[in-house]
Amino acid sequence: MTPTSRRPERRPIGRAIAAFGAAVLLFSGFAAPAATAWEMRVCADADYMPQSNQAGEGYENKIIEVLAADLGAELTYQWWTLAPSMVSEQLREGHCDMMIGVPDGGDGVIATIAYYRSPYAFVYRADEDYDVATFDDEILAELQLGTTSEGTSSHLALARRGLLDRITASSEFAGTNAGARFSGLIAAVSNGDIDVAVPWGPVAGYYAAMQDPPLKVVPVPEFDIPFTPMYHSIVIALRMGDESLRDLLDEAIARRWDDIYAILDEYHVPTLPLPRPSLSIREP
Repeated sequence: MTPTSRRPERRPIGRAIAAFGAAVLLFSGFAAPAATAWEMRVCADADYMPQSNQAGEGYENKIIEVLAADLGAELTYQWWTLAPSMVSEQLREGHCDMMIGVPDGGDGVIATIAYYRSPYAFVYRADEDYDVATFDDEILAELQLGTTSEGTSSHLALARRGLLDRITASSEFAGTNAGARFSGLIAAVSNGDIDVAVPWGPVAGYYAAMQDPPLKVVPVPEFDIPFTPMYHSIVIALRMGDESLRDLLDEAIARRWDDIYAILDEYHVPTLPLPRPSLSIREP
């Protein structure tokens, strides 16, 4: 089923779910008949590859399609730039019921279980005579570095080591959207304008796989001083109070865990271990 974009009227999601039958959703691994389908209204960025785009080509698009099929839902999108306003102006106002691909720990929302965890990663040419594995490698002070933007964990880790004058952010590359800038950052490594880029893992893996000659993608250590996580755990965010919908999504994530990781592998997303969830994840 091809996802459509619309701005539906606000209405309680619980009514649609109740009509579908919660017991069937929780314990069946099969999609429901089309006659009982309910509308899964998703907020997503229309131009944010490799995560999502309006053509449905991102890995988050593919993951939510799998979950919608599992739950017998009709998937529709509300397109909005990935920013805090997606919560305040779209999710809370009822224009959508969930946001996909969100880092865990956001304020003012409830979240599903994390369905993957991806680290930042060093990206550099495979034919170089250095092997960068940590932010403390002395060779970094001699190289031209790149990050996706200021304020990211990797940018801060480099800044702590006095390397700000070595950093070029992806915002300095031509491009009308994030995907173009991310692609430009990795292409700059390939063509020698930057020696080492340190983007988030999905950006590193997806765009590095497109380059020739080959690039190395090396996950950074999981924590940096002073105990700063160098990864993001990704969840689906929902409105406060939508626990019933969250629980349905948790069960679908547990059932389709292998499918989710097959999609991540297809997009070359580096991941860190997460415990595989079991069904009946939350206590009654």
